Amino acid sequence: MNSGIVPVIGFAIRLLVQTNIPQDMMGQGHDSRAVRSISGLKMKTIVINNQKGGVGKTTLAVHLAWFMAEADLRVLVIDVDAQSNASDTLRHYAGSTLAADLFKPGIRIVPREDEGLTLAPADSSLTDLDRSNAAAITTLQENLAIASDQFDACVIDTPPSLGLRSVGCLVAASHVLAPIYLEDYSIKGVKGLMQTVIGVQRRYGRQDTKFLGLLPSNFNTKSPRQRTHLEQLLREAGKYVFPGQIVARDGYAEAVAERVPVWKLKRRSAQEAGREIRDVLAKIVAQMDETAHGA
Repeated sequence: MNSGIVPVIGFAIRLLVQTNIPQDMMGQGHDSRAVRSISGLKMKTIVINNQKGGVGKTTLAVHLAWFMAEADLRVLVIDVDAQSNASDTLRHYAGSTLAADLFKPGIRIVPREDEGLTLAPADSSLTDLDRSNAAAITTLQENLAIASDQFDACVIDTPPSLGLRSVGCLVAASHVLAPIYLEDYSIKGVKGLMQTVIGVQRRYGRQDTKFLGLLPSNFNTKSPRQRTHLEQLLREAGKYVFPGQIVARDGYAEAVAERVPVWKLKRRSAQEAGREIRDVLAKIVAQMDETAHGA
């Protein structure tokens, strides 16, 4: 791995104009459809995306949603992962619209009136979407545009695979953040991840989508190997690395199991995790605000 990060990241950056997305998934001729710019929309949509599993996407997504809601923002959470982990954690906030329904034309989302969070939960029908007509790719964005006056922010948790669902989420995104695990198998997926994000931007005219960066997640600070990987990543691709890390701590598993933010737990390790992740979440929100105002 010590010799692996540099070529992987460098190759990804040199080939940003390419895409590893199959043409039949993208839809022949479908890119001629109008795709809405984010500049006129009130709601910001952040997609938590990585084609690898076990990188902490759901933990990040649900804590970001809680953090935003605590700041009195109206937050929509969409769980597009059929494993339904985010839906289980946030089931108290479930609304009347399923995530799969949002890939159908003309769906209007009704926000919950309490606590600032509305969840569009996952269900088993999500897996059928990857076999849908390519026209469904832009439908999610169209439905979110309709809902943009009812919410301040939308957080989308995506599956650990590339399919129509993931492409549709990237088309709908105003912002994309990619948690990564600092191990060989995950780092090697960075090239494909970057190609996918940039490929969607180019094919669907979404150059206004902002890639917030690669966020080291589940970071074991006591591991010399992971520390070395992080140092190399920062040295060789610092421009594409988010300014923060989510450190591996026991408190996250307990928080997700109890369906509360980690900073609400009383144990010392959970409180420490809470301080750390709130710092990261504040930076995410700040960067979303900056890009929304053209900074």
